[in-house]
Amino acid sequence: MSELLSTKKWGMAVRCNQCGHRKAPIGRSVPLGLHMCHASECEGYRQPPYPGSLWPGETEADFGYPVDDNGTNLTVSGDED
Repeated sequence: MSELLSTKKWGMAVRCNQCGHRKAPIGRSVPLGLHMCHASECEGYRQPPYPGSLWPGETEADFGYPVDDNGTNLTVSGDED
């Protein structure tokens, strides 16, 4: 399955419009000491812009599972330079 996962789809930071903090990736634990917007603490978490499952800079292949397009960027051919 790993050969189907993209190294060109990567996570990006998504900022909450309500609290102003970066949104934590969906279903991922936030390290101690790092304050991020989270669904249990802020109503803005479930509002646009939506977070994805990846940490900023993490690729779908690094994560090991397919992810949707929320909170991701896609490097297309020619963007690598």
